[in-house]
Order: sequence, then structure tokens, then C-alpha cells
Amino acid sequence: MKDNKRIITIMMMILLISTFAATATYANSAEPPSFTVMVTNPPKDLSLSLQFQGEGEADGILLNKEQKAWEAYYRFFYHMSPDRKRELEGAILIVETQEKRFECVLPAATFNHYNNLLTLDMDTESLSMGQPKFRVSVLVAMRVVLTLLIEGCIFFAFGYRTKQSWLTFLIVNGITQGGLNAMLTGPGIGAYWMFGFVFGELVILALELIAFTYFVKEFKKSRSACYVVVANAMSLILGGLLIAYLPV
Repeated sequence: MKDNKRIITIMMMILLISTFAATATYANSAEPPSFTVMVTNPPKDLSLSLQFQGEGEADGILLNKEQKAWEAYYRFFYHMSPDRKRELEGAILIVETQEKRFECVLPAATFNHYNNLLTLDMDTESLSMGQPKFRVSVLVAMRVVLTLLIEGCIFFAFGYRTKQSWLTFLIVNGITQGGLNAMLTGPGIGAYWMFGFVFGELVILALELIAFTYFVKEFKKSRSACYVVVANAMSLILGGLLIAYLPV
């Protein structure tokens, strides 16, 4: 019972410190004020442009595009507008492909925050604030599961077999990787996300060295320490690739 209380206490400290580290780094990775229009499985020739009140179609501003796997992000930075921020309301999003063209009036709330996320549904030809329900949870779970599979294979390769060792593995990695991935999520995490990710992994490395060498008794502490270093090096590579090339 006493050991269980110690585990819970240390795990809570890991969660709090990991959250603080990721949040602090995220705050330093701000981009200029903007909004992002997210499209799932967009046509290859899809283009989005913004037309302001009192301006012709020829004066529309083409939105910057970024593609990650099955999602595309179209960004508009406020400094791209010839008008001031208060004059952006009522702007129209022009959606164009070879097969169809339609327009959506941007919700007034689009310009109420520093960075806003909108979702464009090509089937219903509608634009809504926010993102699909459960999107973040599914993507975070996907990245955490992939990370646990990689680190689990390494843990197994290091010879760990006891129930206590694997329970510690699941608790520690579930909290640390879950906390880090939950903080570094969303299409607008900024251009400097890698700095936050690397810093977060370094914090996790230090915390896992303490947790694994203290709680995993199956082998010597040196083996646990070697595992943590190798596993986190692989996690850093895998996690970086997942965030860089898959939706977040």
C-alpha cells in the first residue's frame, strides 16, 4: 500500500512537470495572429481565398496551404489584409476546385481570438468554428499507442518480463507521453514546435530515469537507465516524424 502511494505521488509529479514544460514551450512558439481552415481529405486542386467586403473577386487573397496526410490547413495571417482587424468581419471564403465552386461567410467569431481554427466540410459546403468532435483525442491516442509499441518492443528486447516491470512501463510512459502529446497538438502549434518537443522529451528522459531506476527491480539500475536512454532516443525520432508528417 505504501509503495502504491509513492507510485501515485511520483506519477502526479511527472504529469504536472511534463504539462508545465510543454505549456511553457508552446507559449514561446507563437506565430502572427491568424486563423486556420482545416479540410479533411481535400481534392488535390482545392484552393481557398478570402474576399473582403467592398472588394471584387480579383482582389481576393489566396490562403497559404499546408498538407499533412489526410488533412490540409489553409492559413490566413491578419497582416495579409489591407484593412485593420476590425474591418475583417463579413469576409467571404471562396472555395474552388475543377468540379465546383462555392462561398462561405466567415463566422464573426473567427476574428475574436489570436488564433482560430475552422473546419470546412466539402460535402455539405459549410464552414464551422472549431474541429470535429474527438479529433484531438483520437490523434493523441494514436501517437501515444505508436510510441508505446516502439518503446514496448525495446523494453522487451532489454529482457523485462515481470508483471511489475510492465505495469511500471505502462504507467510511466502512459502519463509522460500522453501529457507531452496532449500539449503539442492542434494545426496551429507554431513553427517552433520542435524546440518544445525536444525540451519536453529531455524533461521526460530525466523523469523516467528516476522512475525506472527506482521502481523497476527486475535487473540492475544500469540496465534500466540504458533502456530509458535508448527508448527516449527512438521516441524522439518517432514522435518528431509523427508531428511533422501526420495531423496533430
